[in-house]
Amino acid sequence: MSSIGRKRGVGLKLYGLAVFLFLYFPLVIVLIFSFSPTKTMVGMQGVTLRWYEELFRDGGLLAALGHTVVIGLSSVSIAVVLGVSGAFFLTRVHFPGKQVFRTLVLLPYILPGIIMGISLLIFIRNFGVRLSWFTVLLGHVSFTVPIVMFQIMARIARMGPNYQAAAMDLGANPAQTFWYVTLPMIRTAIVGAALLAFTVSFDEIVISFFLTGSAWMTLPVYIYGMLRFGLSPKVYAISTIILLLSLVLVILMARYTGRTAEEYRTRARKAE
Repeated sequence: MSSIGRKRGVGLKLYGLAVFLFLYFPLVIVLIFSFSPTKTMVGMQGVTLRWYEELFRDGGLLAALGHTVVIGLSSVSIAVVLGVSGAFFLTRVHFPGKQVFRTLVLLPYILPGIIMGISLLIFIRNFGVRLSWFTVLLGHVSFTVPIVMFQIMARIARMGPNYQAAAMDLGANPAQTFWYVTLPMIRTAIVGAALLAFTVSFDEIVISFFLTGSAWMTLPVYIYGMLRFGLSPKVYAISTIILLLSLVLVILMARYTGRTAEEYRTRARKAE
């Protein structure tokens, strides 16, 4: 390698390091100050778990956490059913305007959250529905379904139709073909898509802010309410917990979605 090539390589590494520092250094700061014994970000001396202990004594925060988990699991369960069905429909059925329809399906996820939140709020109000857990669930389903659908569509496209056709040629009906052939080959994609959808649902605040009632508040909305009274160290602590949870879910998602249909074919050959 020439000296110019080596210099370019070093320059790219430094540039990449600078980008990562810019993106993740604020997260490291939040993690560090969640263990600070003082309420300010200056003069930190020693380490304490006081703010984490206060979190678990905060009844409102624990209730908001429970609401967030319930909404996340419920929306992901609905999104998996609708997303898998929609993925097969869009990959196997041909109709005029299919590409336009695919783009429209993705709109709830790519549109700014404030637009979706206001639109859903107006829609719900016109039907006289009170803001509650159901309205929050409706908002979360609107953007988790596209996440699941397009993850499954990518796996189905790589898998191809040959295995299903072979199973039906051997006498399997459509239900048996799906259960014994198709589902095992897309199972990890479903798990990965569900984990990604739950992560996005758990962290979502804008749509939830518009659709949350006074008696049903999700954790991000509750944290936003805490910030109106200043930066409490409890905010650092709960932010650290959410960061670590999101990191674990993203790693699991990457592990499952990284498995391709080819790996399953390899396993099948080894099993034989």
